Amino acid sequence: MTSRRTILQAGAAFVTAAEAGVTNKSNKPILDSERFRQAVTNGDLSTVVSLLDRDSALRYARDAAGVSVYTLACLNGQTKIAEELIRRGLVLDAFEAAASGNNARATELSKDDPGIAHHRLPDGRTPLHLATLAGQPEMVVFFAMRGADLSAGPESPLLAAVDHPDRAKATEMSRFLLMNASDPNARRVDGKSALHLAVARGYDDLVEMLVHRGANPEVRDAEGKPPVLGDVSKIERVNFARRYTQDLRGNPVTREDTHGIPQELINQFVSVAHFDFEKVKQLQKLCPTLLMTRATWDELAIEAAAHMGLAPMAQFLADLGAPVSICTATLLGAQDLVKRIVQEDKACLRERGAHDIALLAYTAFAAQQADIAEFLLAAGADVHARSLGQTTLHIAAAKGHLELAGLLLDHGADVNATAKVRGSDRTPLAIAVETKQTRVADLLSARGGRS
Repeated sequence: MTSRRTILQAGAAFVTAAEAGVTNKSNKPILDSERFRQAVTNGDLSTVVSLLDRDSALRYARDAAGVSVYTLACLNGQTKIAEELIRRGLVLDAFEAAASGNNARATELSKDDPGIAHHRLPDGRTPLHLATLAGQPEMVVFFAMRGADLSAGPESPLLAAVDHPDRAKATEMSRFLLMNASDPNARRVDGKSALHLAVARGYDDLVEMLVHRGANPEVRDAEGKPPVLGDVSKIERVNFARRYTQDLRGNPVTREDTHGIPQELINQFVSVAHFDFEKVKQLQKLCPTLLMTRATWDELAIEAAAHMGLAPMAQFLADLGAPVSICTATLLGAQDLVKRIVQEDKACLRERGAHDIALLAYTAFAAQQADIAEFLLAAGADVHARSLGQTTLHIAAAKGHLELAGLLLDHGADVNATAKVRGSDRTPLAIAVETKQTRVADLLSARGGRS
């Protein structure tokens, strides 16, 4: 069987000869690779088929930036041509899997190559860049969870995500990247910031998200022009001043992102902290300094345990000395620490956990923390703040937290706020009914809730 390397080498020699005007021994002109690429991007299927019939190696042709013809077909919406290339025996690489949204192929590749997310094209782009450019939200998540640099150059993947012409895809990709700490102040080589691009597209929701995550509303492009924004003064802006500064007892801690540990091991540790307590114990015993390290998607293991409501695991890590943010302290019921943090810096009410999860949500993830919720609300926490699309009332309804639900309603929570859950909009009452939380459902119904 002819290997892919052999085909690529033959194709490279072919392209070099063709572009130099070389002819073969029978004095017939060698196929023009540029003509083939143009046919692919223009959707000229008959020409593509004709040229492939004359030389099958063209299915592996690439442009000067190293982008394959298959990827060009995907980026230009030429589905039939992409399918023809596959039919002709093309074997997808990581970039092609990213551009086409082929999760199965990307998964297959990652089994043999755990570093798949770090591959680079000659121009420096990673598979994540191709996923955002092609509008493939699932592949954005796939490569992020395998350690992709969410702000990698030459231009951050966030820029292509924000500028995607499909608003729904732009929103889904951009929000995911921003919620996992992609740089909101990323700029293109022409000086345009993510804010400039969102404004130009009319994506008001992304403008708000960018400002919320720390984008500078006064940033100027290469021509000195700022983005034309409306009133952004009321947008909540995240604050992380105390996120990694103290342990559970309020003592100062010192941490760094890797301690020299391979990033793949750190990412594994944080990943399993979402669901596997025993594996966390094993890895922590093997390498104690993992406790202080952060995954490439901006999350400590203790933070993963916290937002998953895994209080025993979070307590275990906290007892070992892991940093305890106000969010984690809230989950653990550490009321004195929560009060101390807020009294020392009220801006911490705007702190968000991993994945941009609101502070108030941590009163509902495990045992209900009604006393802490009452303190936070009285101090100014936003009862309407959303976490992964849901309000804290949605979360309390699903968990059956009757006292907390009543407290949230007393402080103005919208009893009929909708959140996207498994593809459809749900109110807190609909969620309570679905999860058989009868007492909470009765409360919500009595307070005007609709299902």
